[in-house]
Formats: sequence, C-alpha cells, structure tokens
Amino acid sequence: MDMDLQLTVTAEEPPLDEAPVGRQATAQACLLTYAPNASIALPVHASVELVEQPRVVPVPGMPHFCQGLVAWQGRQLPLIDFQAYLQAPGNARAALAYSHVLIVAYQTAPGRPLQYGALCAPFLVRMIEVANSQQCPLPAGEVCWTSIAVSCLMNQGQPIPVLDPARIFDRPVPSGAH
Repeated sequence: MDMDLQLTVTAEEPPLDEAPVGRQATAQACLLTYAPNASIALPVHASVELVEQPRVVPVPGMPHFCQGLVAWQGRQLPLIDFQAYLQAPGNARAALAYSHVLIVAYQTAPGRPLQYGALCAPFLVRMIEVANSQQCPLPAGEVCWTSIAVSCLMNQGQPIPVLDPARIFDRPVPSGAH
C-alpha cells in the first residue's frame, strides 16, 4: 500500500529573533538520520513529503551516491543516498535498506522556480525544535560540510549539519570532498 505523509509547514512561529522577553526563540528543523549515529538537519520549509516504499528506477552512469530516479507528482527526482554521498566512489559502503524517501524542495536562486530532489531515509525522519544556543562548529572529518551546510547545531551531544538542498542537488560534488 502506497502511503504518503505530508509534512505541513505553518508560518505561525515567530522568527528566531522575535522571542518573548525571558524566553529563547526556537524554530523547527527536519532531522534525517542517514546512518547509525549520523544525522543531518534540513530547514523545515525544504522538507516537502515523506514517501513510503517508493519505486526507484536505476539509471546507468549516475554518480555512486545516486540510487536512481523516484517518480513523484509527475516528475522524476534524483534519489541520493547521503551516506554514499560522503564516501569516495571506491570506498562507498553498502547502502542501508530504506523504506522511505524524503522529498525536498530548493531554489537555485531567489525568484527562481522550486526544484525537487529525494533523500534516502533509512531511519525515522523527525521534526525537532532548535534554538540559536545550539549552534556549534561543523563536525571535523568531512571536507564537504563547508560546501553543503549553512549551519550546524548540537542535538543530544551530536553535531548536526544543517544542509541547503540546492548545494547537494544543483551543484557537482566538490572536488577533494571525499
């Protein structure tokens, strides 16, 4: 049975800099765990839909981190395995089994139409509340964080890079990133 979960976004939250006096401002983020003990966050407005048991069409010649194409609302979207994205082509680990994909939206420039992509979701995708006080340095060890992350937050003792989907789907993999 195909079942889609719509992630709705409401604009009723005050911006982070408009918190009531005495209370720290917070916002929502979408937390995607892509490997055991490894997660990324996405701005809530970029998380469009969680699709259960998508049909993936493999495409020859795709980069090692692209699992193929996923049909979504009349479009064919590239499906990225983020764990493989962080690995060099010859060092890629076996992909984790996933039963869901997270559809994300992004713009290549202000005023441009929305574009879409899909990320493998081998673990539960959660919405978390974040605050400015959680900001932290990007994790060491992955050179590409600086080219794809817009920020980083500490969540339960773990640094979580906050990614801009446009930097993953619209740009080639940075040379030397792997």
